[in-house]
Amino acid sequence: MVLYIIGLGLADEQDITLKGLNAVRSSERIYLESYTSILMVEGFKERLTVELESDAILESAATSNVSFLVVGDPLSATTHTDLILRARNAKPPVQVKIIHNASITTAIGSSGLAGYNFGQTVSVPFWHADWQPDSWLERIGENLRIGCHTLALGDIKVREQSIEDMSRGVLRYQPPRYMLIPQLISQVLAAAKAHDVDFLHPDKTLAIALCRMGAETERIVSGTLQELHDLAEPSAEELAKEEQEDGEDEMASEADLEKRRAARREARAKAAYGEPLHSLVIVGRRLHPIERTYGGMYAVEGSAWHEVAANVYGCRE
Repeated sequence: MVLYIIGLGLADEQDITLKGLNAVRSSERIYLESYTSILMVEGFKERLTVELESDAILESAATSNVSFLVVGDPLSATTHTDLILRARNAKPPVQVKIIHNASITTAIGSSGLAGYNFGQTVSVPFWHADWQPDSWLERIGENLRIGCHTLALGDIKVREQSIEDMSRGVLRYQPPRYMLIPQLISQVLAAAKAHDVDFLHPDKTLAIALCRMGAETERIVSGTLQELHDLAEPSAEELAKEEQEDGEDEMASEADLEKRRAARREARAKAAYGEPLHSLVIVGRRLHPIERTYGGMYAVEGSAWHEVAANVYGCRE
């Protein structure tokens, strides 16, 4: 009896390796971890069993082969070491075999930036009015001070309960939420401003948006942080129209109006960058001319990518 922990790759279940597929075929039960990432195809949950309770997984693996499928690589951006340790410490121990696959930490090569030039990866969680963690800012600073690029992963919420439901003991989950590029950049810049750091200047910091990597609808966009943020901003005419519509709706509460504005922001972000998942690379000063040229292929129209690379980063032909 074996517990197979299998990477599915980046986009959908067809990215599984042959070794992983053979392990799945040998298994009596198949579980899909969908809490920390998602497959970027419709109906994946209907095709696979979704299970997050490790007790059930280990119980099944004690008597038969079990496959636990993880989007990306099981030990890369998302780790499942706790499940592995529990399996190996079980009485009797459950044999574990890990089958690796591609993940966002390998897909960063599509940006044109060399993997050897990346520093620590950071995750940026959704902020709330009373909870705005920013410990990741220091990690970005450490990377930039030695010239390294930073992979910043946007937050994912797929099994989140409201405070009200939790306080009443109601087991009900909120609709899934995925951090998109504009919000990710907004929080990065807000944290930088709040701490008055000497890095992450919006017009002098290069970045590359990596969206739906590995999918048919993959999208890569480069520019300064400000340019990437503004790509999803409304025009003056659109903004005036929206404000007029909100002002004419006298029955709407402030909460209703904020939900409407949030929906508009999300729609504009998806129009600019596509559906989730989104990640952001913050470019470090150790930028090689080949990296600059390759990354520049994805530059926003009218971008200052090459000028900033030359004048701020010192990266010239």
